[in-house]
Amino acid sequence: MPKSIRAACAAVPLALLAACGSAATPTAASPEATGSETTRRVENIIADCMKGRGFQYVPFVAPPLRPSSETAGKALTGDHAAMRAHRQKQGYGVFAIYVYPQELGNPMVEPDETAKPKVVDPNNKIITSLSKSQYAAYREAEDRCYADAIEQVTGKRIEGLFDHFEQAEESARRTAEQELDGDAELVELAAATASCLKAKGYSVPSTKPTAIASRGRERFEAVKRPMGEKIPDDVAEGLGADKVERYEPNLTVEQARPYLDREVKDALDDLACGKDFYAAFLPAQREIEQRVHRDFGLSP
Repeated sequence: MPKSIRAACAAVPLALLAACGSAATPTAASPEATGSETTRRVENIIADCMKGRGFQYVPFVAPPLRPSSETAGKALTGDHAAMRAHRQKQGYGVFAIYVYPQELGNPMVEPDETAKPKVVDPNNKIITSLSKSQYAAYREAEDRCYADAIEQVTGKRIEGLFDHFEQAEESARRTAEQELDGDAELVELAAATASCLKAKGYSVPSTKPTAIASRGRERFEAVKRPMGEKIPDDVAEGLGADKVERYEPNLTVEQARPYLDREVKDALDDLACGKDFYAAFLPAQREIEQRVHRDFGLSP
């Protein structure tokens, strides 16, 4: 992926990078067969809008993101054996994408020629043919068209790609707090998990269910975040991002592995303490995330 495209995509959470048009492994015969009707409508509106602004844009519906393996899929449901196998390799999923860039599809790394066939956004080729000034104008138009399309289809008012993801994630977080932090069973299980973690020497800032579930990932995200370069103010403005935001860091395998080793240890201790908690919490959290993402037009 060209540097300019990688940079734009790296401004958003890695878990959502498929929406940037990065390569994705297809799960059916063609992307048209797998995309959602909502996404298709958004893409068609963007194409018409870009044409009206004098730019070429090809409607592209990326194949939906799938768990990297059957084990990873089961881990999302709270299956203990699957979670343990997944965490033994990937921890909380913060540094693993740098240690296993081909397997996990790190967009900052050129795809291996021997890897499985990829479906690539045709707009990448259009963008790489532009001059620097043309690229800036293209991105400005694309951001505006994207925001207009999302508002037409979902009714959500956004400032750009980054802001779209930020709003969706914030809505999912608030909904989870409202629905799960007051659940008596989850509160009891979270408190037990917190006590176990404290006994192992870990800091536990909050015993709320949502805080327990996010503790480990947030700890290592806080380690990773300062490693990325600051997003230039003009780029951040176009993406609808805060001007203090940073790109995802571009780490080598060797640079990332020590961090992943520490992350894996934390994640396995966390799982040992929270076996019963995650079995109850994760299915409920997943249902909320899927519901909110559909509302924001992000689900396949």
